[in-house]
Amino acid sequence: MKKSLICFLICLLSVNIYAQKALVRKGDAYYKQMAYAEAIPYYTKALKKDSTLQEATFRLADCYRLTNNRLMSEHWLEKAVQFPGALPIYKFYYGQSLMNNGKYAKARKWMEDFVVDNTKDGRGQAFTRAIDMYESFFADSTNFVVTKLGINSENADFGAALYQDGIVFASSRKEHETIERTHAWTGQPFLNLYYSRGKETQFRDPELFNNSLQTKYNDGPVCFSKKGDEVWITRNNIEGSKVHKSKEKVVKLKLFTAKSNGNDWSKLEPFQYNNDEYNCAHPALSPDGKRLYFSSDMPGGKGGMDIYMCERTGTSWGRPINLGDTVNTKGNDMFPNVMDDGTLYFSSDGHPGIGGLDIFYTRDLGNRYLVPVNVGYPLNTPDDDFGMVYDMKNKIGYLSSNRANRGFDDDLYTFKKKSLRIKGIVVDKETGNPVKEARIELKTDDNTVNFTTGENGRFDFPGEFDIKYILKGSANGLGDTTMNFTILGSTPNDAFVRVELGKPSEFAMKISVFDGETKQPLPGATIKDEVTGATLGATDLAGDYKQAIVPQKDEQILISMPGYRPKVIMLKGQEGETPQNLTYTVEMTPAKDVSPFENWYKIVYYDLDKFNIRTDALQTMEEVVAFLKENPQVKISISSHTDSRATKEYNEKLSENRSKTIKKFLQDHDIPKQQIGTVTWSGEGVLVNKCGDDDPCTEEMHQLNRRTEITVNGILK
Repeated sequence: MKKSLICFLICLLSVNIYAQKALVRKGDAYYKQMAYAEAIPYYTKALKKDSTLQEATFRLADCYRLTNNRLMSEHWLEKAVQFPGALPIYKFYYGQSLMNNGKYAKARKWMEDFVVDNTKDGRGQAFTRAIDMYESFFADSTNFVVTKLGINSENADFGAALYQDGIVFASSRKEHETIERTHAWTGQPFLNLYYSRGKETQFRDPELFNNSLQTKYNDGPVCFSKKGDEVWITRNNIEGSKVHKSKEKVVKLKLFTAKSNGNDWSKLEPFQYNNDEYNCAHPALSPDGKRLYFSSDMPGGKGGMDIYMCERTGTSWGRPINLGDTVNTKGNDMFPNVMDDGTLYFSSDGHPGIGGLDIFYTRDLGNRYLVPVNVGYPLNTPDDDFGMVYDMKNKIGYLSSNRANRGFDDDLYTFKKKSLRIKGIVVDKETGNPVKEARIELKTDDNTVNFTTGENGRFDFPGEFDIKYILKGSANGLGDTTMNFTILGSTPNDAFVRVELGKPSEFAMKISVFDGETKQPLPGATIKDEVTGATLGATDLAGDYKQAIVPQKDEQILISMPGYRPKVIMLKGQEGETPQNLTYTVEMTPAKDVSPFENWYKIVYYDLDKFNIRTDALQTMEEVVAFLKENPQVKISISSHTDSRATKEYNEKLSENRSKTIKKFLQDHDIPKQQIGTVTWSGEGVLVNKCGDDDPCTEEMHQLNRRTEITVNGILK
């Protein structure tokens, strides 16, 4: 009897073990096919039978993370990180999940643990900084009114694209589905494209957008050319009735395009860089139609999804160019959109943010992109916020977010800036001190308003977007100045204007710096004494550097500018002479001979008053070392800067120490001296934004100026 009972129990245990394994195998099969919604019930049942199943716990946590179930993701990630064999990335995901759920103190601990385990992944440092910067993301929280659109369904609605008198968007709503079909990743019906006529918060009931552009699988999101005669669509990798799968049996996303003939759309044509093995999605055309931006996880990227750009060449497209690690991260960088003023908006979970996907903006400077700026709350929330577009005509924007449902599905929102303020300060050009009782006149075609500054020299006007302003400033004894400007509707912040009053600077000597090809002036070029290493200054907006006196002896001057070859000129000494308006014209040569490295660019940031390489910058420096060792023919330049706080003398020395630290780091890592070319420093002389001594700036804005720029400036012979 006892023997029979033992045999029965052994058989029962074997059956249970077999059942558990069968459930896990079924879950694994769906997981590998990215059918995360389908995998969840199998992993859940298996873990109810045995909670010690490590891999099943990891994958169930991943399924909830990838289907945006914030609460369940946190629950299972907490269990996953307790296992001895937990990969470091799960600590990052857990920290990110805690941030999404507003648990910032606890999130910091796990992000710091992730940094210790994986020093080469900069996301841990980035999100730790995000926690420290959390309050700054809410600094302008009253600037926008965000409203959920009434055309949303109970399922996902996202990716608004401006088209004619309304928007086209992707939706998994059920009302037009005759057969119940669901997407295995999300568990929702497949996406269709819908069009709704209207603006702001007033839209008609959505209707299916053009049957010829729809399939029975996922369609959307889309973008249109500015004229509306060209469309680009994200859809599953399906052409006609043929379904294309990767080697892992996964149906990836591809891009397709069509042209309008006035009445209908031409046959959809696949994007020439589509590939069965990776995704191409989230298209965006530049306003002039010459550039196509999109997201992809193609080989050679920085992390998950990266943003790429192609130049149109006739009827085809140039090779995809990765926007580089100023824009792209080890996380996901997606949903690009380019405004009329060239500002690039995109969404990322790899840059410091509030949580989930956040919206950022940057600008292409030709040879590099500005460090992306988080648009802050309420456009961003702890949940996913993405797909931002702006209607310049009606001065209204649209975005997608899952904020209302804690990540369970996406909705469309509209946003509008409450008001625009034109703020500024009037300063004495010579002393930099605020000017009291200065007179400010702000003029448009329809109106003129006046303001007199107080003791602090500041002024503040209500303003409007997308109109031309003429601002005139004057003060007794200081003369006057006039400025012309327009504040574009895509600008997310109030405008700040610095008005300098004073007599026109007299000069005995002037150095005018131009682009050698375009003949355009180059503002911000650094002027240094090459012998002493002292920074003399930088060129102004007209590309000019002026001195009140001429050199008494011959001086060797180094002129440097990122993206250009440094240039050395000799200033002839004029001992005993007082020539007026002595002018040197310098044409800088773009660093074309450094191709294919002309877009390579690295920035190292510093803490206030520090010149040591901080933890988050070590990865950047390691990348620089690796790059130089892989390309021994490349020569770089090093240029360091500070913010405007402290004295000019102090900042000059601080920036010098920063350049020397970078140089020493490279030397200590066996980089030959011939690869380390020009080493310069300019103190506070080259600010990337309007953050001078008297300008109101956040710590994040000051941070952008505390930097060392490392760029390729030549090829060794």
